[in-house]
Amino acid sequence: MKIPNNYFYYFQNSSILLSLLVTLFLGITACNQQNQSQENISNEVRESDLTLNDVTLEEASEAGEMLWRVKSKQAAYVKNQELVRVTKPEGELFRDGKLAYKITALQGEVYQNGDRILLIEEIEVYDIHNQIIIRGKQLEWLTEPGIIIVRNNITGNNEQLQASAQMAKVISLEKRIEFYDQVVVMFKEPVLKIQTDQLFWEIDKKKLIANKPIKIEELKDQKVIGIAYGEESEFNLESQIATMKKNVQLLRINPKIQISSDLMIWNMPQDLIDSPGPITVLEKGEKVVLQANKGQGNFQKNTFVLSGDVVGVGQQNQAQLNSDRLTWYSNNQTFEAEGNVFYRQVDPPFNVRGPRAVGQLKNEKVIIQGGNSNVVTEIIPQ
Repeated sequence: MKIPNNYFYYFQNSSILLSLLVTLFLGITACNQQNQSQENISNEVRESDLTLNDVTLEEASEAGEMLWRVKSKQAAYVKNQELVRVTKPEGELFRDGKLAYKITALQGEVYQNGDRILLIEEIEVYDIHNQIIIRGKQLEWLTEPGIIIVRNNITGNNEQLQASAQMAKVISLEKRIEFYDQVVVMFKEPVLKIQTDQLFWEIDKKKLIANKPIKIEELKDQKVIGIAYGEESEFNLESQIATMKKNVQLLRINPKIQISSDLMIWNMPQDLIDSPGPITVLEKGEKVVLQANKGQGNFQKNTFVLSGDVVGVGQQNQAQLNSDRLTWYSNNQTFEAEGNVFYRQVDPPFNVRGPRAVGQLKNEKVIIQGGNSNVVTEIIPQ
C-alpha cells in the first residue's frame, strides 16, 4: 500500500500504541529487521480494522499548497479496501490555497491514494465565496480536479434562487455547478419556475444555461401568467433576461397570446420580448395571426411592433393585411400599418392598397390612407 509524501494523517489520541497505529494507518510495512515483539503486535493489529478518535486528514500539493482537509470524530482504517471510514466528517476544499468549500456528512470513506472521498447521509456543501448551499444524500469528492458530485434528491440555494435535481456537479476550478435530471429552479423575484433535465450555473458570469428543452413559468400571486418553452436557453441572473432558442413558444394567459420564434429575448423586469428573426403572434381570443421577419412585444402596454413582410390574418372572416411594418394593440385588437399596405377580404370580395392603414381585422373595419384622400371600408355583419 502506497501513500504519497504529501498525504498526512493527524491523530489526537494519546496512547502508548499511537506510533504503531499511525504507522499502520500510513500503510508502512514492517521490515524484516524489526524485533519479534513489534512483529507480533503488527500481526495482531492486521487481523482487524483500526479505530481512532478525533482524526484530521490532509493533502497538499507538491508546492505545499493545501488542497483539502477532513476532520472526523472517529476514523476506522479498513486495510483490505485501502480506505479510512470516517464518522461525522467535516471537510474543507481549498482553491489557490484559500478555503473555498465546507462539507459535512454523517459518514464517509477517504480512499488511500487521497484523490477520492465518498460521503453519505445528510450531505451539505457550502460555497463560502458565493454563499451557495447544496444538500443531498450522497457525495463523491474527486479531490485532485476539485470536483464534487452530489446525488439523490439534491437541493441547492442562495438568496436569489432554490434548485432541486437528482444530481449536481460542483466544478471548483471552473466555478460552475451542473444540475441533472428533473431539474427545478424557483426564483424569488421575479417569481419564476424553471424545469429542464440539464442546467449549468456559471457562478462568476451569473448565468444559467440549459442545452436541453426547458420550460419557464412566470407567476404572480401564486398564479401562472406566462409560460415559455425552448430547446436551449440562457438566463442572466443579474439582468433577469432570458435568451431562448429553437422552437420557442411563449404563452400569455391574459390576454391569450401565443408567440413563436426560433430566437426570443425575454426581458422579465420590463416585460418585453424581442425576436430578431421570424416571429408569429397568435391572438387566440379573436383568432388573429400575425407574422413578420422580426418583432418586439411590450406586455405592459399590450403592444407588438412587427416589421419585414408583415402578414396579419383574421381567421374568423378570412381578412388579410400585408405591410412593411405593423403595430398591434392586443387589448382592443386594433392596428397601425405602414409601407406597401395591401388589404383584402373574401366575403364580400374586396381589396385595396395604400401607404398607411389603421383599423381592426376582427370586424373588417380598415381605413386606408393615401395622399390627401382616405378610402374607408366597413363591413357590417348581417
